[in-house]
Amino acid sequence: MIARRLLTPPVIIGVLLVAAVAVAGGFITSPLSIDTTVWSDFVASRTPAMNSFMTGASWLFDPKRAVVVALVVAGAVWWFIKKVMNALYILCSVVFSAANSYIIKHLYERPRPEEALRLITEDGYSFPSGHATAVTALFVSLVLVLTTTRVGRRLRYLLWAAALTLIVFICVTRLYLGVHWVTDVIAGFSVGLGSSMILAPFMIGPNALKLFR
Repeated sequence: MIARRLLTPPVIIGVLLVAAVAVAGGFITSPLSIDTTVWSDFVASRTPAMNSFMTGASWLFDPKRAVVVALVVAGAVWWFIKKVMNALYILCSVVFSAANSYIIKHLYERPRPEEALRLITEDGYSFPSGHATAVTALFVSLVLVLTTTRVGRRLRYLLWAAALTLIVFICVTRLYLGVHWVTDVIAGFSVGLGSSMILAPFMIGPNALKLFR
């Protein structure tokens, strides 16, 4: 049973996504032209009101706080759906993705953008973005759990659209605050998505990724 689920498309795609980021980190040793262009554009577009808003939004999904948020979300899922594995899947996705992100960060130790132009203080390395990883794992796992319940196709589309909007928004906050390159958040998204996909067949069933059945 375990061997069969290891060969399911979600696991294979998830492993490939995480592996691709791990390999790419060895080649992206300095900012790409798209990194510097996007970063400069965000720095030039800052306003005092937006600075405060983006800082607050980014604070909530710090990787450490994201685990707490995942605990709360998992508790709510267990309370309403009464499926322990579904609740654990959400928490495990965030923790597993954070572990993968941590390993890759310390494997390559890519520096963050110029400190003088960052709006907040951040320690650690840049690639991949821990915030992008955590928020992607959290919302992807949550929507996958919700789509295992009996909801209509239209609602499935709405759930995924909402999740993607929130993920993109948090990624944008990291770029706006000047603490990540765009390749960092793309890598973080990939690690978060891949980690959630790897665990899905084992924790919520092999059909979990048949999104619009």
